[in-house]
Amino acid sequence: MNVQNRYHFKLGDILEELDISRNKLAVEAKIRPATVIDMVNGKTKRLELETLVHILDALNRFARQRRFTRTITLADIVEYIPEDEVHEY
Repeated sequence: MNVQNRYHFKLGDILEELDISRNKLAVEAKIRPATVIDMVNGKTKRLELETLVHILDALNRFARQRRFTRTITLADIVEYIPEDEVHEY
């Protein structure tokens, strides 16, 4: 089974919700803009945990600035798809 069918990045949705650009997130998180672009476009194949922490920290800083009442978590940016829900063609 192709593992790429087992997750879906939702980072673009959070960026829209917070009204911030991909580049602004990259700068704040101190990561490459291409990393953010690949995640938003679903092209990321491998991601370091450290990178995820930087992204989440930056997103939560933006959320606090915008007076969000919830904490953005990993589940908000990456969706896990259970094996029995995958449809491979």
